[in-house]
Amino acid sequence: MKKLILLACLFVSPLHAALFEDTDARKKLQEMQLKETELEARIVNLEAVIKSGSLNDMLNQIELMKQDVSKLRGDMETLRHLNATVEQRQKDLYQDLDGRLRRIEEKSTAGSLPTPNKVAETPPTAEIKPPSDQEVYDQANALLDGLKNKEAFQAFTDFIKQFPNSALLPDAKYALANAQFNLKNYKATIGTYQKLLDQHPDFEKNPEALLGLANAQIQLALIPEAKKSLKDLIKKYPKSDVIQNAQKRLKVLESIKP
Repeated sequence: MKKLILLACLFVSPLHAALFEDTDARKKLQEMQLKETELEARIVNLEAVIKSGSLNDMLNQIELMKQDVSKLRGDMETLRHLNATVEQRQKDLYQDLDGRLRRIEEKSTAGSLPTPNKVAETPPTAEIKPPSDQEVYDQANALLDGLKNKEAFQAFTDFIKQFPNSALLPDAKYALANAQFNLKNYKATIGTYQKLLDQHPDFEKNPEALLGLANAQIQLALIPEAKKSLKDLIKKYPKSDVIQNAQKRLKVLESIKP
């Protein structure tokens, strides 16, 4: 009897071990099958993305954006160079004007000296006349040419108040807008240019005023308004000297995607 029990124990122990090992193997197999299913699903998703073309579209859009940024940088560099050239030209003009004024003053001083051995006569008191609108305008314009923008701004503001019926009024408003732009007061610049265009539709410098209006709108990121101003300029004044600048800037703005 003891022998039979011993034999039964020997037979059951290996069987129990085999069953335990088989259960672990099944668990591992189930885990591997689950991972395989997950990988297959991810592969299917990737294939769907590639087939739909959305990945290629994203790459194409990124490449286009890089091209747009490169073009914009080039245009900005051109505008910087143009601005530097204009500033240098204004400085040269101011220096030339200042030199002429100095020579005139020197001649005037030399001519007013009394002649030796002659008794200086007291000149009769001349009637003092207020300066004309042309003289006041020229003085204000000299300040603007000399890059004294704050003084020019005040001078043109006073001119507009003092001579509301002057033939030089449109020129004064145009110059006032330029002084405001140089002072980076772009909102006021837009208002002055707009009044000039509305109140003086036949003014000969309206093409330049429209271009200045668009530049001020660009500074305030008013892109739709700037596009409209440039399109109005191109439509109304196709033979203007500033038409090429307007077309270039409009092309740059059109290339910027919202």
